Formats: sequence, structure tokens, C-alpha cells
Amino acid sequence: MFISKDTFSKLSNSFHMPLHVLVGAVLGYLFWYFQPGFGLLPSLLLGAIGAVIPDADHLFYIYTYGHKTDYAKNLRYFLRNKELREFQRFAIENHKFNTGIYSHNLVTVLMAVIFFSYFALIQENYGASIFTLGMISHYSYDIFEDWLLLGRINPNWFLLFKREKINTPVFLKKVFLFAKLIRFFPNILSSFPLVYGYFLANDFNLTLKEIGFIFLATFLFSPVFYGAIYIMDDVRDLESDRKHPVKSHGRAVASGEISVAGARRILKILLFFSFVFSLLLSDILFLSLTAFLVINLLYLFFLRKIPVSDILMTTVLHSMKLMTGLVLASASPLNFPAIIITDILAYLSIAAGKKVREHKEGYAQNMLDTNYADYLTIFQYLVYVLSITYLFRTFEEPGLFYRIVVMVVALSMTVLYKPKTAMRSLVDFLSYGDDREGTFTRVFNIKLWKRAPRPAGPKSQ
Repeated sequence: MFISKDTFSKLSNSFHMPLHVLVGAVLGYLFWYFQPGFGLLPSLLLGAIGAVIPDADHLFYIYTYGHKTDYAKNLRYFLRNKELREFQRFAIENHKFNTGIYSHNLVTVLMAVIFFSYFALIQENYGASIFTLGMISHYSYDIFEDWLLLGRINPNWFLLFKREKINTPVFLKKVFLFAKLIRFFPNILSSFPLVYGYFLANDFNLTLKEIGFIFLATFLFSPVFYGAIYIMDDVRDLESDRKHPVKSHGRAVASGEISVAGARRILKILLFFSFVFSLLLSDILFLSLTAFLVINLLYLFFLRKIPVSDILMTTVLHSMKLMTGLVLASASPLNFPAIIITDILAYLSIAAGKKVREHKEGYAQNMLDTNYADYLTIFQYLVYVLSITYLFRTFEEPGLFYRIVVMVVALSMTVLYKPKTAMRSLVDFLSYGDDREGTFTRVFNIKLWKRAPRPAGPKSQ
């Protein structure tokens, strides 16, 4: 265990605002790094201010629209009596359970994202872009903190200002179901090669407009487009997924939480949205999505019966994401052979290891016999050793950071992999979008979705 829940809670409570300031300042520094002409100090200040300004709404809540609540009355009492330590303690201990703050809402998060895109893509206003990005970082950190400390997302994020007009539990359930359907978190993580390829091709020296472009392109690619691909895969594999020990619970269609007809409607909407807006954004992005769609259709309907096709196809598609990022930046993948080859070798090892684990656990598809699994195990280790050797031989080539990351991931999923561990849980999460063994639960030593039962008190006589 890396950190306990109590330790994380104390750190978060003691340094909540400094952490916001730090994250905002880091984002400001990154902007200055990419655009040094803007000025370091203004970048740091705007990022930090943007990261703390959303909490100013707490004061409005205390003195205006939330002044009748017990939370607001207690805080005003401490302020009137100049008991600042008690004010701080009470706010820290209770603010997570205050679900009436207007600014901490998915609507305001969406507005911040829209304003950031507008300032970055159209106005190319660096100051406003840094400020709004700082606000986005504040909301993102608070949502993540809610999930870790409360074991859930605070219902306040799903309120649309007028709480009486929305059934929060139903809306909350639908949001989680949609995220589960498109495998939102694994989907977002899988877009890293696309983003890194774009940054690498530009030598990490991007204009604000280019940052906004890759931000929108990544959103269209993943989760929108690839969310549709995952739905297509779930509908196609419905019967086999229902027999799978993880997918039967981790996939929204296989678990019966979303009907096949409903999934198909969402699939059509996502495909339409991704292709129309990608065509408006970039011809290259549109062609890339078309290529990904054709390859996925070929695999789903024709190639998947071949035993090793899933390993090869997964590797090809993953490497294509990296190459798409390079091409979007008008760079040729042939100019970056080291990162492409390392990526292919590492992901071959990862995909082969995943297939072997599925065979050992008794639910692999298209595995011929035990000897086949043994050969595949030998193959995954040979490929990993080859990729490590190639990495050291090309150590001075571009993309070293990315190549080290993929090698560490491959190492974690092959040589260091052990069942029933946090890594096993992380592998399940990345592969299936399911948290069967508690991906983050094991790492942070907390229970996310189930609270420990309180000990029973003495029975009354």
C-alpha cells in the first residue's frame, strides 16, 4: 500500500488550497515553457489564481443563496467571533458534504472547457487560456478528491442549479452508465500516444492554437469515436461477454444495464458526431478515423477467428494512435523510427501477456491448447527483452520519455505481474473498464464503493 485513506485525507485537508495553487502554477509554467514570450510570472500567477477562484463561491454561498443552511450559519458565527482556526477546521471537515455550491457543477466545468477552447483556438489569448485552464484543474482535482475520500462523486456535480427540476440519483446513474458503456477512463488513458505524438512532432513547442487543436482532436478521437468502437465490440461480443467473469459486470451491455437497442442508438450518435466534427476540424483527422473504423470492422467481422489476430490487431491499432498524432502535426512517422519500433515491440509483449493471463484464468478465446499458451509466454518475454535492448541502443533518439513509459508499463504487465494485486486490478481496469479488484482501492488502501459496516453497539436489555 502506498498511502492509507487517513493519511491521504489529512494531506488533502491540510494542503487543499496550496495543492490547487501548485497545480495551477504548474499549468502556468507549462504554458510559459511552450510560449516563453508570454512571461513566466504572469503565467504562474494566472494559473494559480484560476485554480483558486472557483472556491470564492463559498463566500457567496455563506452570505447569499445558502445563508439559511446550518453549514453557512456555523461559518458566519466563527467569522463574527474571529475564530479563524475553528472556521478553517469546520470548513475542512464539512465542505465535502455541502452539496449546494453552484460553481462546483458539471455545467460550470463544461462552460470552463468551452471558454478555454474559445480563447485558445479563436482568440489565441494566452492569459485567458491559462486562467480558464486553472479553473478546469480546480474542478478536476475536486472531483478526483471526492472519489477518493467519499468513495463516490459528490452529488453536487450533477445538479443543474435548480435542484427541484432534476432527479439527481437517476441522472447520476445515467452518467455513470454512459461512462461505463464507452469505457471512459480506459478510453481517456489510451489517447496518450496520440497527444504525445503530436507534441513530439512539434518538438514540444506548440502555439496556443495548436494546443487547442489537439485538445479537441483528442476529445473527438477518444472518448467519442473510440467510445463508439467499444460499443460496437460489446454488441458483437454480447454472448461471450456474459460468460466472462469480469466483462459480465464491467460492460454495460453484457450486464444488462443498457439494452442492445439503446447501445446501438448511442453508437450511431457517437459515430455521426465524431465524423462530422472531425471533418470540420481536420481532413487528416477524418481520414484517420475512417482508417481506424475500417480496421476495427475487419477485425470484428472477419479476422478475429484467427488465434493471434487480436494480439496483432491490438498492437497495430495502438501504434496507429501514436502515428496519427505525428501525422496530425504534418510529420512523417518515418522520421521517428525509434519510438514507433519501441511502441510496437512493447505493446506486442503487453498484448501477448494479456492473452496468456486470460488462458490461465480459463476464459481466453481462440486459444488452441496449453502448448500454444506456453509458446505465447516465451514470445512475450522474448519480445520484451528485444524491446529493452532496442531501447538502450536508441537511447539518444527522440521520444525517450514515451519509450521509457511504455517499457515500464510492459514490465509491470509481464515480468512483475502477479495475480490478485494492485497491478492485476489496474490491468483489469485498462483492459475491461472494470474495477473488480479495486484498482485505486488497493493503491490507496480505501474502499471506494462500499463503506465498512459500523460495529454493532451493546444490545439493550
